[in-house]
Amino acid sequence: MKLMMKMKKILGVLAIVCLVLPPLVFGASAAPIEQVRDTVEGILAVMRDEALSDPAQKDERRTKLMALVDDRFDFMEMAKRSLGRNWKVRTKEERAVFQDLFADLLKNTYVGRIEAYSDEKIEYSKEIFGRNKSDRAKVYTKILKNGHEIPINYSLMVKGNEWLVYDVVIEGVSLVRNYRTEFGRILNKEKFPGLLSRIQEKIQINEEKREK
Repeated sequence: MKLMMKMKKILGVLAIVCLVLPPLVFGASAAPIEQVRDTVEGILAVMRDEALSDPAQKDERRTKLMALVDDRFDFMEMAKRSLGRNWKVRTKEERAVFQDLFADLLKNTYVGRIEAYSDEKIEYSKEIFGRNKSDRAKVYTKILKNGHEIPINYSLMVKGNEWLVYDVVIEGVSLVRNYRTEFGRILNKEKFPGLLSRIQEKIQINEEKREK
């Protein structure tokens, strides 16, 4: 009887732990808010590094920034979501080309927005796990600038030991949803080759802006 009572207590404790700490069930090495913080602070550290501010170091600086983004973002998932139902009708080769281009576009867009606030304080407000999917989470952050709060929120899913970003909402605008709407309009008029050309043009424009 005593053994049964002890077993019930142990099972009760384990049930509470599973409810309070859902990421541990999936083996994530750290909470999503911690992983997002590590990535964002790493990006800011590179941007604030005076040794990398010299124009001669721009390639090294960019390589370090993009490596940090690569480690935290799930570009295949983001590419799939941004293309919506059009993803299913694309060939394996077309998906690969689109994913690579979209990743370049998204990295430039995201880093550009963070770079604009590199001298400001960032507050990591909270994390919320999915109601029915404990492998999903949202991390809420705020950039504090001149008395104003600029929200940048991340949607993540756990894969292995990492929480990976599959969408970013900047000032209320979802990057994935925004691109899906834009890409849908282009596909209706210019088909898939036209979409790839448009993305390449956007990447080129972003690169030129960064050079100025």
